[in-house]
Parts: sequence; structure tokens; C-alpha cells
Amino acid sequence: MSELTRPYAILALGLSALGLAAASPSMPARAADPSQQPCFYARDINGFNAPDDDTLYIRVGVNDIYRLDLLPHCTGLTFRQSLGIRSSPTEGGFICTPLQAEVVYRDNGITETCPVSGLHKLNAAEIAATPKRNLP
Repeated sequence: MSELTRPYAILALGLSALGLAAASPSMPARAADPSQQPCFYARDINGFNAPDDDTLYIRVGVNDIYRLDLLPHCTGLTFRQSLGIRSSPTEGGFICTPLQAEVVYRDNGITETCPVSGLHKLNAAEIAATPKRNLP
């Protein structure tokens, strides 16, 4: 190793040892406890329900339910029988933050989009407290 590259190698080693190295852009940072991880793949969505035009509940996999808060008011969302969740193209379908997703649906032949302003994975107590008619 040359004298010029040695300080950078040591710095990189030190940062990674401390856990301060930047995360790879191809893989989002993950929480230490996977059960609390708010990330999911858009392709794993199995169902949805919109109790109002500002909130969307989605089922991911078999047991996970997420609440998406939408901005602005998505007119007619409660009447939709189909919709999509479009993820950021840079994340490869992986959604961890509200900025990485938007709800897409068609209304009278026009594609409508609703940005997601909040993303929350419900825990067992929150699922139990949510009215069954609101869950997917």
C-alpha cells in the first residue's frame, strides 16, 4: 500500500468499525430489530383498504399491515377496487420512507397519483385496536 492511500484505508476501516460508514445506495439502511423495520417490497403487497380519502391500509405478506397517510386528499379513494403503489425507481421496489412511494389509480381514464406523507407499520396492539372494516 502506498503512503498516499494508507490514511484513507485506515479511515475507511475506522469508520466501518464504528458503524459510521455510509450505507450502500443500492440497499437501504435497516433497523436493528427486523420486526420494527418499516420497509417492504411493493411486489409483496397482498391487499388494501381505504377507510377515507386520506388513509390507506395495506397488507404486506401474510401478517404485516402498514398505514399510509396520503397527501393531498385523494378524492374517491374509498371507492377504488384497484390501485397501485409505485416505488421510487432508484430503490428497486423497496419502500422504507414515504418519499419512496406514491399511490396510483385511474379515474375516468386519467391516471391519478397521491404522494405518501406518512408510512407506519402497525404492531399487534395497533392492529387489534383498528376497526376490522378498515383492515385489508
